[in-house]
Amino acid sequence: MADGQPTDAYRCGQLYAALAALERLGAPDGRAKLDNRTTLAKASENPRGTLKLHLPRVMSHLMRAQKSPRGGEAVKVFRSIPELLPRSRELPGSLNHAQRDDFLKGCLAQERALGAAAR
Repeated sequence: MADGQPTDAYRCGQLYAALAALERLGAPDGRAKLDNRTTLAKASENPRGTLKLHLPRVMSHLMRAQKSPRGGEAVKVFRSIPELLPRSRELPGSLNHAQRDDFLKGCLAQERALGAAAR
């Protein structure tokens, strides 16, 4: 965040947390595949590899979530997604150690920002 703007790695972490929350809100059991620690570790190393698989599923998660009592929360998470995309509009491939830390910080910050929707 040298220029005051979040790095692309940080934004990818935020995006990851938002996608996980949306998936969770749309899942009948309230669980997301993105909750898996191994998936999180892989995403922090190579965001493109993980996020490109999960971004196309956003609408189906939203549609399922809208049928639940938490549909309003899902809409808020869904609407936040464009703001979380990397500024370059390209998902980064492999990240170095410092960038991985940024990714994880972004993920944690977004989980805090989402509050109950993140759980």
